Amino acid sequence: MPEYSKERPLGLAVSAKSRYYPGAYQRFGEILYSRKTMKFSALTHSILLPCACMGLVSMAWAQGYEVTGTEDPSAPEFRVMGFGDISYISKDASNLDGFVVGQAVAHLAASLGNSFSVFGEFSATAKDSEYSFEVERMIVKYDFSDTFKLSAGRYHTPIGYWNSAFHHGAWLQTTTSRPEMIKFGSKLVPIHFVGLLLEGNIPFSNLGLTYKAGYGNGRHANIARSGDAGDINGDKAWMLQFNSRPKSIYGLEVGLGFYNDEVELETDPNVKESTISAHAAWTKESPEIIIEFLHSEHESVIDSSDTGDVDAWYAQFAYRLKGDHEQWKPYLRFENQEIDPTDPLLGSEGLDQEASILGVRWDFNPYAALKAEYRNEEFNNGGRENNFRLQISFVLAKM
Repeated sequence: MPEYSKERPLGLAVSAKSRYYPGAYQRFGEILYSRKTMKFSALTHSILLPCACMGLVSMAWAQGYEVTGTEDPSAPEFRVMGFGDISYISKDASNLDGFVVGQAVAHLAASLGNSFSVFGEFSATAKDSEYSFEVERMIVKYDFSDTFKLSAGRYHTPIGYWNSAFHHGAWLQTTTSRPEMIKFGSKLVPIHFVGLLLEGNIPFSNLGLTYKAGYGNGRHANIARSGDAGDINGDKAWMLQFNSRPKSIYGLEVGLGFYNDEVELETDPNVKESTISAHAAWTKESPEIIIEFLHSEHESVIDSSDTGDVDAWYAQFAYRLKGDHEQWKPYLRFENQEIDPTDPLLGSEGLDQEASILGVRWDFNPYAALKAEYRNEEFNNGGRENNFRLQISFVLAKM
């Protein structure tokens, strides 16, 4: 079995040189890159086909594409994966308890030979009375070398750990949901960005150093969105991230990231945004420890005294049991985010939050997991609330 790259700049990349491919992604890679030819069953086809966001998937099947593990570097390869989840949620003093259909997600990757590749991630998300269809990621990439890999498209912003490690598909992550600070639709950090990304390994070091440098469109006027159709002002966003995966400590990653932008608001003056993130992750499954911290500073462009800070962090601990109980993985997570009331970008949004989360994941099938989770949360100092979640998540693939 080859070793898998944790970098996954296209979500599905493989590198025989990398030692790290933690947790669920290792199972993901083993399924996807088995040297056996992959043919998708009629059952999988019938589940994915109704999802409009997965139209490209059905097109690939209709043309009979297969993953063959060919040794010819110029021969094209096409890879398809699907994800989904269904949850039951019960909350204190809420009449919205019930079942929730999570995101239906399709990954379509194409290696077109000679170091050129394309990746797309598409989702359908249930709303009150309709489904929202989204192009989550669309990336074209050329690998000049292990040190220089240039790509363009729509990304999950490479800031911190979770947003680069866990993409759409609840099966991929231990818990039922992402931390609040980097949930999809978060206003604390730009979850997506559109532009250019240069990344690669920094050679001549046993520290396993890597870098990512991005330049592109900043936030939209709706600050939870990226500038998909173009930047709304002349100030482009830029970001830089350095990670280290020491060869002497298997599964460990530490990283430091920076993000800078000028945000244009519809009614208020523009705001300068500077963010620094730091993380440490030890993803051996037994244990799994992920700690991430983020600090943002916001300043009005017309009044330097109009400023505010944002601090947010989470710490997650999990442990996959041994022996006959290895299908079970209990976990615990703490979350906190605080925003200055005077912050010119986020002070009026009411985003303060604290949470304690306790749960267990049961991998009863190689392609599916059942998660039970208790959450005690407080939003905007409005009092604590309890809720319980039961979720089944799955990946659509066939050996």
